[in-house]
Amino acid sequence: MDVELVGQLRSETGKGAARRLRSRQMVPAIVYGPKMESVSVAVSSKRMEKLLRDMGEESRLLTLSIEGDGEPSTKQVLIREIQVHPSRRRFLHVDFYEVPMDHPIVVVVPVELVGESVGVKKGGTVDVVRRTVSVRCLPGEIPEKIEVDIKQLDLGGAIHVGDLAKMVPYALVDDKHLSIVNILAPEGAAKEEEVKKK
Repeated sequence: MDVELVGQLRSETGKGAARRLRSRQMVPAIVYGPKMESVSVAVSSKRMEKLLRDMGEESRLLTLSIEGDGEPSTKQVLIREIQVHPSRRRFLHVDFYEVPMDHPIVVVVPVELVGESVGVKKGGTVDVVRRTVSVRCLPGEIPEKIEVDIKQLDLGGAIHVGDLAKMVPYALVDDKHLSIVNILAPEGAAKEEEVKKK
């Protein structure tokens, strides 16, 4: 799904100019990248709120259209940093990074569990340890999510980052020993096991 955002070129910088922008429901921002000089823009705070709500935790490639100097220029960007006021919870500043489309980048992608595990059917509980993983891929191939099939997981079973390597066509960056999900045995079953051992 393409995500589009419009940025207005701005010539004024500094705290006063930033305050005036925010009073008009706009957020000061900067666009930078390895193949361009940095550009100061302003984006709609309401559009940013909606965009972040829709994106959730995932990294998504955005089409940023920069207006204000002749023909609009279009950049493929990622959000690199968002500064938010600690008490008012409003946007203070946004950094956009223009990505070279022919170079792999590292992005954070949400994990979605699929199916009901064998262990849960026996009374176990799903313990989600990580809701995201980091992958290296080309900017145009960033997945919206990675689905993890847990149907075969029994009590005490787990899926680690290393196990995902067989399931996805992306290079995984996180430590392969990190857990994604565990199936915990019911408390009663664990106590029974302890009694048996004694």
